[in-house]
Amino acid sequence: MDSALLAALVGTLGGGAVTGGAGLWRTRTSVRTAARLIYAELTRDSVAVAYFRQTGHWVAPNLSRAAWDAHSTVLARRRSGASFETVHRGYEALELAPFIAEGALSAAEREEWLAREASRLVEAIQEVGAIAQVPSRQIKDWTRRLERSRPSAPASHPLAQTGLISLPVLERLTQDGLQERGLIGAGVILTEDGPQPLSGAVSAPDLVIFDAGHSEKTSELPVVRYTGMPPVGDPMVDETYEALMTTRRFFQEVYGRARFPYHGRPLAAVVHYGDKFPNSWWDGASLFLGDGDGGVFQRFSQCLEVVGAEATRGIEEMLHFIPYQGQTGALSASISEVFGSLIKQWSLGQSTDEADWIMGAGLLAPGRQGAGLRSLKAPGTAYDDNVLGKDPQTAHMDDYVVTDRDNGGIHTNSGIPSHAFYLLAARLGGQAWERAGQIWWDALTSDGMRDGLQFVDWARLTLTAARTRYGDDSQEEHAVREAWSGVGVAATTSAEVADDEAAAGSH
Repeated sequence: MDSALLAALVGTLGGGAVTGGAGLWRTRTSVRTAARLIYAELTRDSVAVAYFRQTGHWVAPNLSRAAWDAHSTVLARRRSGASFETVHRGYEALELAPFIAEGALSAAEREEWLAREASRLVEAIQEVGAIAQVPSRQIKDWTRRLERSRPSAPASHPLAQTGLISLPVLERLTQDGLQERGLIGAGVILTEDGPQPLSGAVSAPDLVIFDAGHSEKTSELPVVRYTGMPPVGDPMVDETYEALMTTRRFFQEVYGRARFPYHGRPLAAVVHYGDKFPNSWWDGASLFLGDGDGGVFQRFSQCLEVVGAEATRGIEEMLHFIPYQGQTGALSASISEVFGSLIKQWSLGQSTDEADWIMGAGLLAPGRQGAGLRSLKAPGTAYDDNVLGKDPQTAHMDDYVVTDRDNGGIHTNSGIPSHAFYLLAARLGGQAWERAGQIWWDALTSDGMRDGLQFVDWARLTLTAARTRYGDDSQEEHAVREAWSGVGVAATTSAEVADDEAAAGSH
């Protein structure tokens, strides 16, 4: 809003705010209510900025401004336009943050920009918090997060958003500040061309483990284990190596994918990333694993399904699920976790009934209340803890969450397609990687794959895959339809959709 319009609003509307005692009371109440809504939105959005300043990772490409759009004129009616302008600058800072995080700036330039925009955001939170009559201590608790920084932390790779831990969980973990919990991440980012060829021991290893050494070092990471080397005695190194070897064997032996993740590049992982870093992700070229803080999360390498799920993102066909947002992002999260679960089941020789269907089983530290991070069998039941909160995942389209947070609720709504897979596997029985997994794999590698898929598109691809491999009117086809129906998604073929449209047009 420009200053001329602001002046017009203040001049036209501001005078009426003091006409009589009752009018004054109503106006103050309205202003305070509006300020509280705006304060809640600003502080919620500020989590992403604070997290980026402290870790180098941007995890929320879209931030909400619904409260500001709906209630900013209430602040503009005040006699002084200073409050409106201050809060407006805070929202401008939020709009700039994702662009600053993209990585086009140098580290020094990025920190200079971030410091300036974080300062504007702090001023906005303080201003609107005072109007909302939020206790000063609470305001200070929020703003001090934004004032912490790690100047040497580089910008994250765009795909660092694909981490296992969702933004809402990270928000809960930052309630007392990242530094107090020891959850500070370094900024290890490999080159855009992926892991560089090694010189020395082997000419062309196809599996390489790098060690970040709990540091912020961003280059020349030491290689601690590579193809053919025996265990080195570091649990995180050896667990990651074995998990990636198992993942590679799974895709080769079960689905015939000889190149994993793709030609010309070794499968690489960086372990001991940062200081007690509470996440894992695939950055587009390599897998990054944190040690966890010990109080909430243990080391991420100990969960085969986690390593397998993140490595699955390296499959070429998974690039169709970029941008990692909304239903497209939820499908990416779901499909990677489906295959992560199948990798674990395959390695243990488990049947559908024997499997736990938990992502991150054993990841939560002792004392935390939960079986893991997500459940494909029963979304929304994985944990219920005083630190993590309650598992928010949904299992049916009736409960689909529309939100600007967590890239459009990807980790919440991913429970819908994940549960559809579980229902399919349960209906077919036996070992889930055989028929159910084969259908999902056939869909992923089919000619029908395209960018920006929605749930209904993926349902159609899986139905087509079942009919193609197992035949029309087969048990597998009916099981796919029933599984998707069980989560509120209609699974129809392209021909059926065309017939329905033709029939509708004839009336």
